[in-house]
Amino acid sequence: MSSGIKEILESFSVNQLRDLAFAMGAHGVDIPKRSLGRNELLRSLENKKADVTLALFAHRIEAITPYKHLFVYSLDAGQLTFLKAKTRIEKVFPEFVGSYRDVNPQVGDMEAQVCLPDEQHDRIYLKLVHQVEMSGWVTVSRTRKELKEFRRRHPVVVTLRPKDGIVTIGFPGFTYVQGVQHEDRMAYSGIATQGTEFLKNSLNINCKPFNAKPAIDALLEEEPNEVTDVKRNVRPKKGGRFGFDAGEEGELTTSLTDFLSSEGDIPVSEAQIRDLLRRSGASDIVLVWKRLQILTRVALLQDGPEFLFIWRDSGPSSTVVDSVLQKLISYEKLVAKPGANAMRKEILASPLDQIARPALLAQRYGVSRGEVVEILNLAVSRGDFEPRFRVNTEHYWLISPIHGEAVLRNFLVQSRTITEMLLIPRFLLTSKSHSNELNRCRLLITLQAHPTI
Repeated sequence: MSSGIKEILESFSVNQLRDLAFAMGAHGVDIPKRSLGRNELLRSLENKKADVTLALFAHRIEAITPYKHLFVYSLDAGQLTFLKAKTRIEKVFPEFVGSYRDVNPQVGDMEAQVCLPDEQHDRIYLKLVHQVEMSGWVTVSRTRKELKEFRRRHPVVVTLRPKDGIVTIGFPGFTYVQGVQHEDRMAYSGIATQGTEFLKNSLNINCKPFNAKPAIDALLEEEPNEVTDVKRNVRPKKGGRFGFDAGEEGELTTSLTDFLSSEGDIPVSEAQIRDLLRRSGASDIVLVWKRLQILTRVALLQDGPEFLFIWRDSGPSSTVVDSVLQKLISYEKLVAKPGANAMRKEILASPLDQIARPALLAQRYGVSRGEVVEILNLAVSRGDFEPRFRVNTEHYWLISPIHGEAVLRNFLVQSRTITEMLLIPRFLLTSKSHSNELNRCRLLITLQAHPTI
């Protein structure tokens, strides 16, 4: 299989061709109009096929394009950094870091073709290519069929994200033409497995399963206004499978609660249904991301989950993919730590008048203050908590119960950084020869701008 530019361009979508034309604007290609279709875009690039720059840009666009099939794996904690990964790749493939190389893989093999380090976002794109071999009966006329074989170039992009502790393997997938013998179809999970084997054998990078289901359940529990599950295939402990589908506009827990209560006369709450789904196994879950306006089907496979991105009007977007992954990564890390997960549940059940103090929560559950703040930030973003910040001082504030609050309030408001102050009095007797009871206040302050302390 030739890695020639013609084959790559013929596989590109309209969006990829438009991006390529924009990139070639400084090399004699007219900036494309929005109305240009696929054939017009291909003709605008026709005279540049011998240009090395066109080939380089095309390979780069193919490497960073967000594909609808995405497998997610975990890296061992501390196993890999951006610099270590880049150094390993440069040692094994010194000629194509930041560039590309011509490859001609045989059927069943994967060859590395492009490596794009992105230090700003702490990730490395490694594009592999392989051939997909298909065969079947194809209708060539009204009365005639022929058995033909097809070999098609198929890119597979491995993205190393050391800071996030994950590896993703994405690809566009392929559609079998009418008449193809589907028993010969290559499984997408097999392609992802080839990618992990390539990392292990060539770069000594081991991939571990990403624990997606607990992360999804925690996300659904904490952010129901952001994400809902609309379809789920449940795997009971005694075998079998149950499928529940609430439709894109529905919500699974609400639909199941209504069905059992109204049609089955079985009183049950949504909280009970959510707890049941959390404790039950599942083979796949369909999520609606309301703000992002996309659907994702998550197939919970043995070696790692497969995310199928179902794009809507906006089309494929790297920003959307990153948003989905960041949500799941944060919850996957959270539920993996028993102390942090128990603390998360306590925060969810907190009464309205409770004050959450990061230092005390960290002590109680044996986690770091950074982990506590991360969980509280999620609660604040949902509007469950309102942040307050105390005066950063090592000294005690000794304030008269009669005059102290007014004096202190005037002093602090004059600093022009404070818009509100909440005083929580704590009474104590001093060891000095004062007969009056003094009031030591912990100052909780809302800053006017984003806090820096």
